Amino acid sequence: MRCSKYEIDMLNVRNADAFLIHFYDESENEYIILVDGGNYDDGKKIAEFIRRNYDKQSIDLAICTHCDKDHFGGLLYLLEQQKDDGEDNMQIKQIWVDDPANHVPLGQIKWSRIDKPSIDVKARSVFDIDGKENLLDLIESLPIEWKEPFSNPKSDNEIADFLGLIKVVGPTQEFYKSLVPDFRNDLKRKKGGYDSEDKEPHVEIEKDGRMLSKTLEEAEDDPSSHNQSSVIFTFVPDPDTSKKFLFTGDACRVSFENLKSQKLWDSLQNVYWLKVPHHGSKHNLDSDIINHLKPQVAYVSTEKYGHYLSKAVVVAMQKVKTDIYTTNSNGSMCHHHNTKTHDGYSNAKPIEKM
Repeated sequence: MRCSKYEIDMLNVRNADAFLIHFYDESENEYIILVDGGNYDDGKKIAEFIRRNYDKQSIDLAICTHCDKDHFGGLLYLLEQQKDDGEDNMQIKQIWVDDPANHVPLGQIKWSRIDKPSIDVKARSVFDIDGKENLLDLIESLPIEWKEPFSNPKSDNEIADFLGLIKVVGPTQEFYKSLVPDFRNDLKRKKGGYDSEDKEPHVEIEKDGRMLSKTLEEAEDDPSSHNQSSVIFTFVPDPDTSKKFLFTGDACRVSFENLKSQKLWDSLQNVYWLKVPHHGSKHNLDSDIINHLKPQVAYVSTEKYGHYLSKAVVVAMQKVKTDIYTTNSNGSMCHHHNTKTHDGYSNAKPIEKM
């Protein structure tokens, strides 16, 4: 399949993620894919956006990249609405989300003296929000097709592709399984999302033309196993063109290393469009990753500098000639091809060169 027209809507959900991939095939059939749902209260914003801007009022596929509340919260709201047939029922037909209970390595369980059903509840607790039904339990109660997205699917309930347009490149099932024992409902991170922006980033171009950011090299990798487990996938609207859109959730450096081990890394060289992982944090990208991906356009869902968004990431990407757009300066944004501009939208502006 190829798309005759498409758009990617990045909704302004502050330090959270919510994207809509909206496209038409050559027969003018309309499709909507939701990628993450922001926090719980953002679910209503998503439903209102769909009603206001699209002809279709249902979601063909919802993808949850990983088990953090700022990514699955809005999905939980929409599924509650679907269960209760509320005013914001978007009739989600299929959902992709990994179930940690299916991948608990029994020899490495850190929760002692509990039986398998209790282990499953504990493993799934990463999808809990206080006072709400567990996301995965709610999915099971609904007539929705549920698949686990892996780059190497091994069973009927796993998947790596949607209509030939969406292709999962990470994680592998083995890599995901290695992370599950360290999942926690309330993760105590070694590094918080708040980084000082007092010092100017040290970035230079080497003799071979490659960018080197000493600031990024000195920053530790994001230690969150939740983030490391993020689903990474590409959207390629037309296989006859070189335009490849790369979605990364909150992927970390080790997540990209896992792609190298699968020999998928080469296919991601010089992507057209990048969703910058983890709101632009300097703990999720390094010089090698940026030099390899080298996107023409990058989008960051964020609130402000120092609250995840790092000047080091911005300067490093600008050095490889990437135009970077952020929600904190532009609000909600749309990257579109052959579709109408939404009412109230004006031309977004990339971050000025630093």
